[in-house]
Amino acid sequence: MKTISSLLRFVAGFSKTTDSSIWVEKIKEVFGITCHPREPGTPLDSNILRQVYFILKSVPVLLLKDFGINNFYFSNTMGKSQPFSPNHGFFYPGDKSITLNNDIFYHPDIMDDFFDSKGHFLSRPEGTLLHEISHQIDDYLDDISLKPEWMKLSGWNKEPKPGLKRLFIKGQGGVPDVIGEMYFDPRIAEFTRFYAKRNSWDDFADSGAYYLGGLKEKVPATKRKYFDNLLKKYYPA
Repeated sequence: MKTISSLLRFVAGFSKTTDSSIWVEKIKEVFGITCHPREPGTPLDSNILRQVYFILKSVPVLLLKDFGINNFYFSNTMGKSQPFSPNHGFFYPGDKSITLNNDIFYHPDIMDDFFDSKGHFLSRPEGTLLHEISHQIDDYLDDISLKPEWMKLSGWNKEPKPGLKRLFIKGQGGVPDVIGEMYFDPRIAEFTRFYAKRNSWDDFADSGAYYLGGLKEKVPATKRKYFDNLLKKYYPA
């Protein structure tokens, strides 16, 4: 039976562990990543930070440190998270930082193609954060997603050529059309999901997100082999 004093201690302990500063310190201590508000006056939400902490727990700490993943920003001004909209987060090469839209943590819808055959899945926040981490890996490696070894896996080309296709999704509900920036070869290309069809760097980042998130079977075989080799230091056979 709980006494009044024990209940007070419990409430006090709960308040302490849900305080955003605790999670900010823990993320910095464990992963070496500093969390910031993107806009002045935007609070750091303890529930969001807690989710970020547990997402990061699935990634080798050495990988995060080796690829210079040091700064996360959180924004309240990026709009409502919607399907087909690229406003869930972004990697900014200028200061090597990742910004996350706080809204995705309040609407963590799970799309069907995020599941593997064993029932494992990536939520929208997980997929977004791991996608942006993969963009940073790409940038750290001098845009490896634009190198021939990766480009050839889907037949990527910056210019239209006979037989190549480009992604087009008609926007709905105020969401703008999604139009691919590059052309791929449908005869050889396989993708994790529609978003990866936009260009070679989103193809790389989405494949990386599924790979880091433990859904390797959802990564096309040629791309899974590519990541097996690229990240073998962190995921030894």
